[in-house]
Amino acid sequence: MNLLARLRVRHAPPREGPTRREMLAQSLLAGAALLAGCRTPARRRACRVIVVGAGFAGLAAAHELAAAGYDATVLEARKRLGGRVRTWRDLVPGKSVEGGGELIGSNHPLWVAYKDRFGLTFLPVTEEEGEAPIVLDGKRLSPEESTRLWEEMDAAVRAMNGDAEGVDATAPWRSPGAAALDARSVASWLAGQPLGATSRAAVAALLAADNGVPVARQSYLGQLAQVKGGGVDRYWDESEVFRCAEGNQELAVRLAASVGEERILLGTPVGAIRYGRSPVEVTLADGTTREADDLILAVPPSVWGRIAFDPPLPRALAPQMGSNVKYLMAVRRHFWRTEGRTPDSFSDGPVALTWEGTDGQPGAEGACLNAFSGGDAAELCRAWPADRRRILYLAELARRYDGLGESLAAARFMDWPSDPWTKAGYSFPAPNQLVTQGPLLERGLEGRLQFAGEHCCPAFVGYMEGALQSGVAAARRLARRDGRVS
Repeated sequence: MNLLARLRVRHAPPREGPTRREMLAQSLLAGAALLAGCRTPARRRACRVIVVGAGFAGLAAAHELAAAGYDATVLEARKRLGGRVRTWRDLVPGKSVEGGGELIGSNHPLWVAYKDRFGLTFLPVTEEEGEAPIVLDGKRLSPEESTRLWEEMDAAVRAMNGDAEGVDATAPWRSPGAAALDARSVASWLAGQPLGATSRAAVAALLAADNGVPVARQSYLGQLAQVKGGGVDRYWDESEVFRCAEGNQELAVRLAASVGEERILLGTPVGAIRYGRSPVEVTLADGTTREADDLILAVPPSVWGRIAFDPPLPRALAPQMGSNVKYLMAVRRHFWRTEGRTPDSFSDGPVALTWEGTDGQPGAEGACLNAFSGGDAAELCRAWPADRRRILYLAELARRYDGLGESLAAARFMDWPSDPWTKAGYSFPAPNQLVTQGPLLERGLEGRLQFAGEHCCPAFVGYMEGALQSGVAAARRLARRDGRVS
């Protein structure tokens, strides 16, 4: 949950411009236009495409390919759909909790369009009255200190927004001055901002949490691309405003159903891919092989090493992956309300952000308080011994809330970097990576290997929207090459 959006609500006057409802309608129109390109029926040889990965990227690609007349098969190592999207229905009675990708923006056009196409519904993220605890350097800020923090951080955001205006979000390596912006780290940019020490540390902690890596390892061009992709100022306000009422994983289920259950092979790890000549050959973990005309690789770069590629992938192609964890805490009641606080908090310590993951859902009093960490903070939490994790989380959050320990009923640690089929949180480009790797990810290799995944979408990197858009883009590249769409 974005700290700046929360601070804006409390300290800034209402912003002029379209309402969230109007923004949703605009996104729906944009998404519908985006989808239209892969809807031309094709009465010709059904080219075979293998999609590796049944996360949002792979399923969106397969859905669009099937609609364009391709013979698409999806291979997934896990025994479930969704990849880094995982909806839990057993943690809080009668409610769903997102263990991975969670928040949807009104500025996320493809998610919005798929929501409409598949008959899903959105629940708005709610705002509660009360203090949103902010703890910096071990000290909880007073309301006056929080106001000063907002004023300084807002000035830095305005400066970043100005730089983002001239960036090509879809292909930032084509932007004016791209090489210099890409070589610059976010830490370098931050050092040049007129901020006090407290505000500078807060911005660094916030961006490390959001992007999953320390600011010294973040490309400034990468940061500008995602700000521009989200609508510049609206990136900060509108990128995390909805959840899917049916659970985010339900979109994966419905995308898969549109492709056909017989074409989605779960529990089917890929051991090798030969793509240097036609046909592409895929060797499965059990030694059997499959052939296709093209292949879309839609698994995180952090697990590419589990696959033997022939020819080997270029050494320069190694998108940076971040570290992100969630601690999902089922609580018996909304204890923060009796304390005059909100569930939304921020800190530069091991637990960067908290928010309620069940707000807006009908049912009993029980709720889920999500604790989120990224970058070095996530690695600290991952290093906590499993038998002491609960104690250490409660101790860390005691600086923000008094009644958490008494109300805590159950918890679940979502350690995505330890997941064998993920080995990371989500991606964010390191300095110099967009200019060198972006064109390779965009055009693919040898004319037969295409890439998909949120790491391929600078405008929505790290978001479910980025995964969806990358899958559609990969499908469209093939369809345009084959003359199936204009």
